[in-house]
Amino acid sequence: MTIDPTIAWTASLVLAAIFIASAAMKFADLDEFRGALESYRIAPSVFEPLLTLAIPLVELFAAIGLMFTNLRAEAAIALLVLLSIFSAAIAINLLRGRVYIDCGCFGPALRQKISWWLAARNCALAVFAIVAAVPASPRDLGALDLVTIALGAATLAILYAAVNYLLANAPRLAALETSNA
Repeated sequence: MTIDPTIAWTASLVLAAIFIASAAMKFADLDEFRGALESYRIAPSVFEPLLTLAIPLVELFAAIGLMFTNLRAEAAIALLVLLSIFSAAIAINLLRGRVYIDCGCFGPALRQKISWWLAARNCALAVFAIVAAVPASPRDLGALDLVTIALGAATLAILYAAVNYLLANAPRLAALETSNA
């Protein structure tokens, strides 16, 4: 089974943009990211320094790997594994009743509390990773294909950012509505 290369490249580009941004924001303040990891109370504390560095490195290298046809499937699978781990950590803490944990997804740049919406967002990203992992058909890309890929990836990345900011600010908006009522 193969997929059209425009779909494979669009999924790859949008994932690469998201995970390069995520890794960069984590690297910007590793201490803050480590604090977010500690809050989850999932990994033994002895592994937290290693995970603090390993997670953004895997995000970065996998995002870069998506840009190379011969590495795309492995990179997409690495991101799929990360997304599964992140979603499991969110679900475990939500089921524990620990809803006031900062997700740590984008470091200190975009603080947001864990929620089922974040788990759903990760599932949507997982679909993109699955699509990126499927081999692309060998069809040559034309100019219109390249424009479609660029505009499609840009649109999806902007939509992702907008939804992410809405999720991050939803509690503040609800509090503002309550105070104005």
